[in-house]
Amino acid sequence: MSLRERPAIACLRRFRKARALDTIRQALYDCALNDRARRGREPDRQQKDRMQMNRLFALIGAIAAALLVAACGGNGSSAPPPLNVTATPGDGVVTLTWVGEPDVEYMVFYAAAGSVTTENWTTLPQAHAILTASSPQVVPAHVTSTTPALVNGTTYAFTVNGRKGGGPGGTGSPSVTAVPRLAGASWMPGAPLAGDLFGVGFGTVFVAVGANGAMYSSPSGATWTAQTPVTWTALTPVVSANLNAAVFGGNYVAVGAGGTALFSSDAVTWTQRPSVTSNNLYALASNGGGSYVAVGANGTIITSGDAQNWTVVNSGTTNNLYGVAYGNGLYIAVGANGTVLISSDLSNWQAVTSQTSLDLKGVAYGALLDTTTNTVTNKYVAVGNAGTVVTSADGTTWAALPAIAASNLAAVTYATQFIAVGSGGGIFTSTNGTTWQAATSTGTTNNLNAVVPGQRGYVAVGAGGTNLSAF
Repeated sequence: MSLRERPAIACLRRFRKARALDTIRQALYDCALNDRARRGREPDRQQKDRMQMNRLFALIGAIAAALLVAACGGNGSSAPPPLNVTATPGDGVVTLTWVGEPDVEYMVFYAAAGSVTTENWTTLPQAHAILTASSPQVVPAHVTSTTPALVNGTTYAFTVNGRKGGGPGGTGSPSVTAVPRLAGASWMPGAPLAGDLFGVGFGTVFVAVGANGAMYSSPSGATWTAQTPVTWTALTPVVSANLNAAVFGGNYVAVGAGGTALFSSDAVTWTQRPSVTSNNLYALASNGGGSYVAVGANGTIITSGDAQNWTVVNSGTTNNLYGVAYGNGLYIAVGANGTVLISSDLSNWQAVTSQTSLDLKGVAYGALLDTTTNTVTNKYVAVGNAGTVVTSADGTTWAALPAIAASNLAAVTYATQFIAVGSGGGIFTSTNGTTWQAATSTGTTNNLNAVVPGQRGYVAVGAGGTNLSAF
């Protein structure tokens, strides 16, 4: 058996083992998608084997499509399409809503095209289906190697059909289209929370922290849209000290005044950890692999390998440190008078020239993907007082940009683009860290102190319990 034949045989074995109709449909559908990805990676010298085996995969794809729509003659029946199908774009996603019937099972078919039907969807680029869908339905339902996020700026078409009792799918709804776009231009305010909020982090949920030990959590936002405000649940305070930052790196950590450090594995139950410094701690970062670092007043840096036991390390400065980030194997701390420190191991820190003497309040790392060349560019961005922005490709050599605002900037983050927040409700976005635009609508004039990306989109928090979301 050739190496090329093995994936095909594996697909057929999955088909034979799939006793339930839905399982058969999903097995065939996954096989067809996996083959599509595999064909794109094969060298040209295997063209003959490809042509032979692609006949089998074409048959698999045809069977999968037929099963998806016709259900192989199940005992149930088809159902009319849902009414009022609408598509709302998000960042790498589209949320579909419709008016349906409670006893109808719905399926979504979509592709990168101007229109789509249940008959032609498999012939279109980036074609996918959601076999069990309900309104509101986020598309894609789950981002995987075979079902990637939607490409921002690309038009996608969607149709929804229905069935009853596992029967054949009915006629699809009229095709609707949407163009996914970057989040961050427009923001939705949530109901104000009690007290000032100084930090926000995200793991499986959002955690916001603030004055007098205030703590709040919020769901992941997987089904939220740009029209959905964030909802929060107050957590039982553990301390009365101000909490200035929160982060997730496998576990949740919050730090604050007087060296306060808190730990939680689930964002619900929190415990205070032994303090190793009396200095205020202002910022947190994690490498996502179990290492954590907190920075604060008088050049304080403390580190932990388990989020519970902390060690003080020598920073080499007495300047206040206000921000810290990790990216591409490098930790970067920023602070007063343009201080920038870098470390690859959390133990040894080196001061580098930032090209500014103004206070730097936040720092972030972004891996910028050029989709035309499929290359990645590393970019570190630090922000601070008087709209200061400095950038670096390696963390060592920095360049100052013209101020992007007259107001102070307090924090910056990156997911699909850089987002900086600051005083007066100011929010600024940049896809490359160099060219910045002010958000068109932030919904507040309160100072914003922190911002974090979630499962999709961003959440920012600030003075007076301000909380904003952009999806």
